[in-house]
Amino acid sequence: MAGETDIEGAVGPVDDVALEEIRTVFTRADGLVEDAGFDSRLDPTKLQIHFRDGIAEATWCRFDIRWSQRQYYSYHYLDECGVQFRYDYHPKPDAPAKHFHTPPEANSDDVEQSCIVTIEPMLVARAVHQLWRRAYETASFGALNTAENPP
Repeated sequence: MAGETDIEGAVGPVDDVALEEIRTVFTRADGLVEDAGFDSRLDPTKLQIHFRDGIAEATWCRFDIRWSQRQYYSYHYLDECGVQFRYDYHPKPDAPAKHFHTPPEANSDDVEQSCIVTIEPMLVARAVHQLWRRAYETASFGALNTAENPP
């Protein structure tokens, strides 16, 4: 289904310590972060990072981030214009484990090898932020997955 994460199955429970580290990376790296918190205080499943501006015409955007104790992750971008993309790492039949779901819809079937090689939470967060920031500054989604082993 378009835009929904497919990081399910045997990926393990949520790693809230990793999500806290990721939140710190984003809030320290970017003044456009408006809010960064968990979807639930009692049973968190994802970290949501809200930006006060977005790529191109979008005036806001958000990353929904999931990180499992087995080091699997999903960084799902969405904005007010309906544009979505995802950086994922998890088992996926007929696709590389580390993959990128392309904009504008981030369809589960529309995947390519991710340029992000690392699985260290803080490094993945920095890589996703740098790729997002480049897209934000150029107002273009074209280079979101075109870096050599970022960050």
